[in-house]
Amino acid sequence: FPLIPPAIIYGPPPRRPTSSSPAGRNRRSRPHRRLRRAATVEAYPSLLCAFAYVSRRRPESRSDEAPPGTHRCCFGGATKPPPCSPMPSPTATPCRRHLKQAPSVSKTAGKVTYSHMMEWLEGLGVEMERSDMSFSVSTQSDGGSRGCEWGNGNGISSLLAQKANILKTSFWRMVREILKFKNDALTYLEYHEHNPDVDCNETLGQFIQSHGYSLFFQEAYLIPVCAGLWPFSFQGVLSLSAFFVLSFFRNHDLLQLFRYPQLPTVKALLQSVVDKVKGELESMGCRIKTSCRVKSVSSFDGAGHRVLENDGSEETYDSVILGVHAPNALKVLGAEATHYELKILGACQYVHRDIYLHCDQNLMPRNSSAWSAWNFLGTTSRGFSVTYWLNHIQKIESARPFLVTLNPPCVPDHVLLKWSTSLPVPSVAAAKAYLQLDKIQGKRGIWFCGAYQGHGFHEDGLKAGKATAQGLLGKKSELLLNPKQMIPSWTEAGVRLAVARFFNLYISIGNLILVEEGGSVFSFGKACDKCRVKSVMRVHDPLFYWKIATEGNLGLAEAYINGCFSFLDKREGLLNLILILIANRDDRRNRRIARKGF
Repeated sequence: FPLIPPAIIYGPPPRRPTSSSPAGRNRRSRPHRRLRRAATVEAYPSLLCAFAYVSRRRPESRSDEAPPGTHRCCFGGATKPPPCSPMPSPTATPCRRHLKQAPSVSKTAGKVTYSHMMEWLEGLGVEMERSDMSFSVSTQSDGGSRGCEWGNGNGISSLLAQKANILKTSFWRMVREILKFKNDALTYLEYHEHNPDVDCNETLGQFIQSHGYSLFFQEAYLIPVCAGLWPFSFQGVLSLSAFFVLSFFRNHDLLQLFRYPQLPTVKALLQSVVDKVKGELESMGCRIKTSCRVKSVSSFDGAGHRVLENDGSEETYDSVILGVHAPNALKVLGAEATHYELKILGACQYVHRDIYLHCDQNLMPRNSSAWSAWNFLGTTSRGFSVTYWLNHIQKIESARPFLVTLNPPCVPDHVLLKWSTSLPVPSVAAAKAYLQLDKIQGKRGIWFCGAYQGHGFHEDGLKAGKATAQGLLGKKSELLLNPKQMIPSWTEAGVRLAVARFFNLYISIGNLILVEEGGSVFSFGKACDKCRVKSVMRVHDPLFYWKIATEGNLGLAEAYINGCFSFLDKREGLLNLILILIANRDDRRNRRIARKGF
């Protein structure tokens, strides 16, 4: 996501207690004390933390406000992208007219595994569109000869992009094992998520050995994908935490050999998301000050914390939130870090990644039919890299391929941008350490949040930020549960296809978007001068398609009554749908009359 500049956010004051309340009676006996909160932050964990904290403390009426300045939230920022950070806003390059549509690598989010992200973006009214989450693997032998190459971006043509694979029994065994791997991984994750007291000490190598997967499965699928994401050797990959890696595979649809989901992605520049949050915070009475990097946090007279900035200025606060990488949090705390803080935060190790935006097709599969959204290439000796095909992920209409590669074996040709970031290492030690976060959260007035508390990605950062804000307010953390993905049967998929074709033919003006539970998105029509209305429907049950296919308009109404679908805009969503249907009915009638001539 785009970098969030260092900022100080002055939040609105809390409600002033009335004289009849216990707090009001106590207030007479002691002077009013100013509540001051500070947070050194990085990217979206901080944004949600600020949004949740300030909105929860917003006064119900202006007459109940305490004097201005009784509550203050101070946010300082980072200078580097967060873990798995996508690219910053494009600079002046020849391809800027295309890049303005695609300023990041990781803008996709599905309702199943990114429930907080989706809820947050939907609440902000951010416009979404469909994105592709397919992947490919291309391996080479150490001598440079071609190894195995396959993908799932274009169905069977991608799977058999390398024709020699048709006759390889080892290849077909790998295909069967990938299907088995998905079931084994989901069963393993479900067991551990429903039994949090069970230790997740198993390594990926132990998991593979216990389930009897072949060496070809590891070399042509598992190892390239893992090594492309985390720069480890063959043995290094097998020593990673099984729970962490399998969770990552599930959350990013790397277990899907076929029928991978079409996930929503942010349509506009992601800076617009930051601007929307900034506007929301300002509408709540916040004042935002940028460029205030925090150098250190230290105790102050045993009753607060002194926050020292790089320019030498300092402030004192009652509580501090450190929404930064774990190593950065320890660096800010310095010698005052406690034993448990050193033990828990110190268990998180990071790996450095160089990232290139380029147009070099040599870092894509040799067979163009294997090209997919994620492309893993390399050798077992020199390591692997991952290349994102932005044209495919973010629907960039250009004959020129725009590619983003993490840790390429050599500097690509036609480089447009280069930057660096860090990723948390999914180690067993880190997974065990994070189970003890309650030993440091809120102790001595210091809170911690960041994507490292999960899998190192945006949903994890948002969850950590929300939990921290609720903890600071003294409320129980109310994190969203991931909804069950709507996976239609073959017959339901056929009915869905028929309904989708009908909508595609019928709706030509106005924009109707169907978002299935699980992330798949279908868009019909386009807003134009004849009809600028847009309606976003969230489909919860495949019965929705059966009702429309068998009963038409009455089926649509019955499906709505039965809760098979709902609207993103709860106030005008239904009205907008009716307006779209009426506009298209009239448009089709006018076109028939025009063809007849009367």
